[in-house]
Amino acid sequence: MQVETLVGLMGLGGAAVGAGGALMGGWLQHRLQTKATREQQREERRYVAGQTALDMLIRLRLAAANRVGSVESEDAWTDALVEHTTSYEAALLLIPDGAVLRDRLHAISRVLGHYESLGQSHWEANAWLDVTALEAIGVLSAFLRQEALPAPSAPFNEQQSMVEAHHRQG
Repeated sequence: MQVETLVGLMGLGGAAVGAGGALMGGWLQHRLQTKATREQQREERRYVAGQTALDMLIRLRLAAANRVGSVESEDAWTDALVEHTTSYEAALLLIPDGAVLRDRLHAISRVLGHYESLGQSHWEANAWLDVTALEAIGVLSAFLRQEALPAPSAPFNEQQSMVEAHHRQG
């Protein structure tokens, strides 16, 4: 084989290897960028859903604080309770990889639901709602800051004990 032909074939082989490397590099770059985009979208969805749930808890707490014991106030409270808890629960379902968070917040919600069943006065019920809402707000806030979920607070543990005692009696 002539030297020129051999050099030409080597050049052609080098070009083919170079083109293959460029194609492989482009494919890998596209794959990594797609993965990064998906991760960013997931993080945005996590934050927006968590923020929505947090907003609903804050609104629920404000609605509870505005309960004054009148019929109109109680009707407004009932409407707010349904609206905010429904939106809160829906937002929790949108949080990716949020099973531990949801379990913790559902446990808090179960305690929150006992605000009237324990024979408390109107003001005691409002205080009950405030403690449980603050507990959930603290948990969601830690989640949004990407910190470990805090241990249950002493006031919340006391409420949980009251609910458990109520269930043992009834």
